[in-house]
Amino acid sequence: MHNKVQLDNGLTVVYEKLEGYKSISIGVWVKTGSAYENEENNGISHFIEHMLFKGTKNRTAKEIASVIDGIGGEINAYTAKECTCFYTKTLSLDYEVGLDILSDMLLNSTFSDEHIETEKTVIIDEINMYEDAAEEMVMDLINEITFKGHPLSYPILGTKKTVNSFNSERLMTYFNTYYVAENMVISIAGDFEEEEILDKVRFYFSALKRGEKPLIDHRINPVYNWGMESRKKDFEQIQVAINFPGIKFDHELSYEMMVLSNILGGTNSSRLFQSIREDRGLAYSIYSEPNFYDALGTICISFGVSKENLEETLMLVADEINKMKLHRISFEAMEHAKNHLRGSFFLNLEGSDNYMDMIGRIELFAHREKNIDDMLFKISNIQLEGVVDLIDSCLDTEQIALAIVGDIESHETKHLYESFCKVLNSN
Repeated sequence: MHNKVQLDNGLTVVYEKLEGYKSISIGVWVKTGSAYENEENNGISHFIEHMLFKGTKNRTAKEIASVIDGIGGEINAYTAKECTCFYTKTLSLDYEVGLDILSDMLLNSTFSDEHIETEKTVIIDEINMYEDAAEEMVMDLINEITFKGHPLSYPILGTKKTVNSFNSERLMTYFNTYYVAENMVISIAGDFEEEEILDKVRFYFSALKRGEKPLIDHRINPVYNWGMESRKKDFEQIQVAINFPGIKFDHELSYEMMVLSNILGGTNSSRLFQSIREDRGLAYSIYSEPNFYDALGTICISFGVSKENLEETLMLVADEINKMKLHRISFEAMEHAKNHLRGSFFLNLEGSDNYMDMIGRIELFAHREKNIDDMLFKISNIQLEGVVDLIDSCLDTEQIALAIVGDIESHETKHLYESFCKVLNSN
């Protein structure tokens, strides 16, 4: 069970000492991402993530990288829909270097005009790269359909127009609003002495301003939408994403949702993978996964396929879902999926970085006290009834969103969507 303290400035620190480890991972989490943006500043969270690596009052960008490289450590960051995370992984004897670098980036980044202009080019190149990747494009498109009218629909990278509009003033205004102690969490996992590391965290992060946790009640509550859309691109394959209504991050059936997804398409022994990849060889990759957000969620099926196999594959997906709706799932199938979930859960905790990520997310998104022991208990006590309830509430629906990217016309997409929905609702 991990520990939790709150510093005088309001910063929350969660930590877990891992016996037998020689490494330590430190993450600084900020509760902001593209879901906290608007049409004018979409992409600003991701842009700020980049800027914190561009130099501080004390170090150049090269020096930030060189210090970590010099101890054989790792430093990185990512921006998601509802959070941004900066993290290091080092040998336990070098963890103070990680704290020093992270605090310097968070407290002393310069946001110089020169670096901002340089990074615009870098991020626009990143956007261009995503536009050449069908798997990324189709996910952005399915989010546009599913969360229409809400910032969850925005791409994390932003658009070329918004990225080009950013300047130091706009970046600093956003940074000063969200990068405050009460809107941030530090998560630590690995080999350390508790009193010593808490003293070091206080030393390096006590200057982080308290501020006020940004009010987000003014945001439009996200509503699940459905429909279809396609984007014509000259790709070899057609990439497809299908969304069904899901559940939010902190829902009492979140582990049952993971089991349902594993049975449907989450593993190599799943129904979709066996039917479409192994039995018929129609697609190299097909999978399902649940997506959990603060207020709602989805269960998404995704695959890439040649155009001549597209309609057959879609109908087979509908058939497998119909079989699940009609015959439910067996106790044996549920136990198999539950054991897979438990095994993958433990394996994912093998690295200090994965453990750091886990406890950071718990603190940032759980709306009640929650720890690793609670999660393992819930996995072990998954009941068939809960999985069946999710089949009824999530898959037995007319609220289906379909996104297709590739060499396809809009009228073809409309025909496929109507056929798919008709088969799914034929039971």
